Amino acid sequence: MFNRFTETNSDPHAKSRGYTLSVLLIMVVALGVLMQRAHLWAPTQINREREAELIYRGEHLARGIAIYRQKTGRYPNSLAELNAQRPRIIRQLYKDPMSEKGQWVLIYNVPTSSSGNNVGLPIIGCLCSSNKDSIKLYRNKSLHSEWEFSALDPLITGIQPNQPSQGGTQIPYTSQQGGRGSNSRPSGSNSNQSESGNT
Repeated sequence: MFNRFTETNSDPHAKSRGYTLSVLLIMVVALGVLMQRAHLWAPTQINREREAELIYRGEHLARGIAIYRQKTGRYPNSLAELNAQRPRIIRQLYKDPMSEKGQWVLIYNVPTSSSGNNVGLPIIGCLCSSNKDSIKLYRNKSLHSEWEFSALDPLITGIQPNQPSQGGTQIPYTSQQGGRGSNSRPSGSNSNQSESGNT
């Protein structure tokens, strides 16, 4: 019996099995920590990408409105008019990526109706319809709903203020910052109408 006990405890594989189990335990713990960090990091990264897409889409539509104004001598009365213009002036009628319904809050070049019926009014830009805090700053704004994309903003459109359109009239631009024209509404007021497009 003594000899068998001695042989069992002198098994050369016992230490290696114990080492393997220790390594596996450490790997499991490390994997758990990494998964927890990834769970926290993933939503932030997704929102960063959606905010980058929001900027791209909003500025793209603002440039489309400015080009439409240059070609026709007037602002569109709906975003659908941008998509119908030929030759094409926008890739597609993008939705607001931060909104479940994909709807934009529209910015008008004239005082808006208190009844909320703003159909047929000239559109000069759009705002994000999400009221959430942003991860990044856009024009020093930290709320998505304050991210304004205006055809009157030469930093977005590349069209200088008061540059004549093909119709010969001038594009008014009096705002010192933020891209608001003299007749457009302040962010978050006047207009309740929103418009969605295609993904």
